[in-house]
Amino acid sequence: MDETGITRDDPRDAAPSGTPAPPPRERASGPAIAAAATDAAAPRRIATVDVGSNSIRLLIAELDPTGDYRLIDDEKVVTRLSAGSGSSRRLDPDAVERSIEAIRHMRTIAEGHEVERIRAVATCAVREAEDRERFLDRVRDEAGVELEVISGEEEARLALLSVRHAFDIDSGEVATVDIGGGSTEIVLTTDGIVSHVLSLSVGAVRLSEAVPPTPRTPLRRVSRMRKTVRELVRARLGKDLPSARLMIGTGGTFTTLAEMDLARRDPAPDPEATVLVRGHELHRADVQRMLESLASMTSRERLAVPGLSPDRVEIIVAGLAIAEAVMRDLAINRLVVHDRGVRDGVLLDMARELFPRVPAKTPRPSDRTRHARRFARACNRDIAHSENVTRLALRIYDQLFQHYRDHGDGSFVSMANLERRQLLETAAILHDVGYYISYSRHHKHSYYLIVHSDLPGWSHHELELIGLIARYHRRAAPSPRHSRFARLPAADRELVRELAAILRVAVGLDRAHTGRVLDVRLAVTDGRAVFEVESETAPDVELAGAAQKRKLFERTFMLGTDFRWAGRADTEDRHPGDEQGDEQEHDA
Repeated sequence: MDETGITRDDPRDAAPSGTPAPPPRERASGPAIAAAATDAAAPRRIATVDVGSNSIRLLIAELDPTGDYRLIDDEKVVTRLSAGSGSSRRLDPDAVERSIEAIRHMRTIAEGHEVERIRAVATCAVREAEDRERFLDRVRDEAGVELEVISGEEEARLALLSVRHAFDIDSGEVATVDIGGGSTEIVLTTDGIVSHVLSLSVGAVRLSEAVPPTPRTPLRRVSRMRKTVRELVRARLGKDLPSARLMIGTGGTFTTLAEMDLARRDPAPDPEATVLVRGHELHRADVQRMLESLASMTSRERLAVPGLSPDRVEIIVAGLAIAEAVMRDLAINRLVVHDRGVRDGVLLDMARELFPRVPAKTPRPSDRTRHARRFARACNRDIAHSENVTRLALRIYDQLFQHYRDHGDGSFVSMANLERRQLLETAAILHDVGYYISYSRHHKHSYYLIVHSDLPGWSHHELELIGLIARYHRRAAPSPRHSRFARLPAADRELVRELAAILRVAVGLDRAHTGRVLDVRLAVTDGRAVFEVESETAPDVELAGAAQKRKLFERTFMLGTDFRWAGRADTEDRHPGDEQGDEQEHDA
């Protein structure tokens, strides 16, 4: 595979010496793409191929140094890759052949446009297929394209990135909903802060097949579809469902809905006029009327509906049933249609990689923590506690780093640098933002809020690391059983362990949220790390809190630990918290 991401000549040839290994096929942040040498004055072109459950789409864009782009080509092929997969979860053989040929054709178009980079992503149909590895191998070998399988959460992130680029969602409760062929992604935000991310295993194609037409009782079919969606939503959100004032819909279901509604409102439009789908607004009653009307028609009758393309005739009822059911369950009355989505998010991600240092938009390193503090305040957290934890975590980090550097051993020094220290600092500032959602499992909520915060100056991969460090400040330690942790490269997993271990001790040292611990001095001797705590009064609660949280630190750095109050000699040999034992290792 060359620097564009396209495999050329024989893709099985060995890579030259020094070529980095290809990225994992499934990851949230997408593959790293090597920078290409280009003429600075020439337009910079990129492409994305989106292999979905219903269709495959190619977008080719010309980049703007501001991080935006303009589309210069758009190709779509309906392949129905998930059609008939059913419970077997195997890709339809005919659809596989159509898909490989479509991807090969799209590669040719991209090369003709002389794109600098191409990123090809696959979503639900491939993600859930039992034979996906064979399909990925065939796409690489026969179409010459390395296909990246993205998670449902990554789909949601990309859709939200696209929506944020086009709409202001920084006030009130907004649901961003992307309906695909095999899955539906929902992101709930409050004042721009992500509160929930859902990937539902139901899409327009899958639901159409799961609930087939019943000519005599079409509305009963709609009722069954609504029930299916409702059960999936409540399984993820519980009985006390949140509400939103607005839904922003992305994907073919929503753009088709807008086109049908526009055609209904203006039966004889000016053929020279541009149809403006983006921003088109409907109400839930409009969606319900359209759904029930289409459900009562035969496929032949739907073919005559203005604005409804033939490739959507068989799946539009299911798509609208999902949209209407989500609006009903979340008490949403207004719907705004977005004409872009996941593919747009991919292009925006690529544009950020190519223009990472736009002065007007990219903050300096010192600005990044300021944005983190602003985000923490927006979540209405205990800022004093966060600052105390941050101060103590950085003191421990700096002294530990100094010890290993002086003694010239351990990987901690070889990996430690200012950026690594800032990851810890930001995770400490944000470790408790999950309280914004609820106290229960707030460490997990912190992860979701951080990775979907889109904090200026941080890449998505960096936010993933910060989110995981914050997530592991309590409860279960990092484990290969945790999918988000397991998908990280080995070096990043070690980084998360080390920084989370330090953060845990710092959190324990401010257990009472009083700021009683003024400073902590760390000395490492004879295989033990001795933490001497400075405080005006006996910090019994804090010493016990730190000792209770020490196990991850001990396992990670292979050091025993002692926690002492520097102000009273009779505590020097105590091990506060011993009677408490390990902190609970459940709630993974």
